[in-house]
Amino acid sequence: MKYKKTKTTGKAGLIYVEKVVNDHGSVFRRVHEEEDLGIDGFIELVKTEIASGRLVGVQIKAGDSYLAKSGDEFAVDVDERHLDYWLNLLVPVILVCYSPSKNIAAWVSVRDYVEHERYHECLPVKQIRVPFYKKFDSEALSRGIASLAHVRADERILLRSADMCLSEDVQRRHEGFQILANHPDSRRLKVTCFFARRLLMDTNVETAKQALFILGYGVGRGRWSWNPNNREEGEVIAFANILCSDLGEAEVRRLLELCDDEDFHGPQGLGERLFDVIGCCPATASEAMERVVRDPSAPMQRRANALYLLYQCDEGELEEARSDLLKDAEIRNVVEWIFSRCDENAEPKNH
Repeated sequence: MKYKKTKTTGKAGLIYVEKVVNDHGSVFRRVHEEEDLGIDGFIELVKTEIASGRLVGVQIKAGDSYLAKSGDEFAVDVDERHLDYWLNLLVPVILVCYSPSKNIAAWVSVRDYVEHERYHECLPVKQIRVPFYKKFDSEALSRGIASLAHVRADERILLRSADMCLSEDVQRRHEGFQILANHPDSRRLKVTCFFARRLLMDTNVETAKQALFILGYGVGRGRWSWNPNNREEGEVIAFANILCSDLGEAEVRRLLELCDDEDFHGPQGLGERLFDVIGCCPATASEAMERVVRDPSAPMQRRANALYLLYQCDEGELEEARSDLLKDAEIRNVVEWIFSRCDENAEPKNH
């Protein structure tokens, strides 16, 4: 009776993975071959002898046939059916490749790999490449793979955080939105922009500032992105633009107020976010800012910010208009204030 060599190699891969997991102190549970639909086993991560209850699915590809010609990575051909299965599992899935001749194994997160390819518009994914430096060992289990399991578990937290954004309690809204705005799985989503739009007028100033930051990034992310032509980013930009297109004068005034003591330059400057947001409602924004500039009861910094924004945050254009602006009695003091700061070698705003 013949016993295929591929089965022997496959078992060698299983044994290697199981040993690494056992040495780490975690638990590896094999999936019986007759039940194997694309997963060879599950790792239950254990820390300091306490089971976390968090699982990671494992697909193992063992054999030197998976060694790439480059000599520093594995290359595994994949089909749409298997990718869909891995991506739709309720737990994260890693692909582990094992070379019997080199006695090394390396791993990659299937979801992260596909999302990277999708972001760079390299679809469909027909091959997954796993570099040798992504070693499958105890350190990988303690760090990268454990983090992967935690991120997927966080999806439940994100759902609860979204629910908190609808709370009547100011502090719960703040806590919920802070998580959505800062978590890597949610901060770039349209749903987070949606909640940001709702919270622009929140009584908690920090919540409102975070909402402005998220909305501004959504609208202007093409300016800060590594891949401004990415389709998914384009969808977020369009959605955020629609959300900001109906801002009223009271909201524009509130946003100006939020930026009284904020920077206007750089990707972290809240003033930059404001500049992007008001660009979605130019008529309303211009009227509101014109009134603020001419409002003697408003703080001087806010009036100066409004004038700066009216000139598209362009110091050159503002300088060219300086003489004419000084002739306007209602705003002369604002113009003088701005340029007195320039004359003192400071920029015309809190830059």
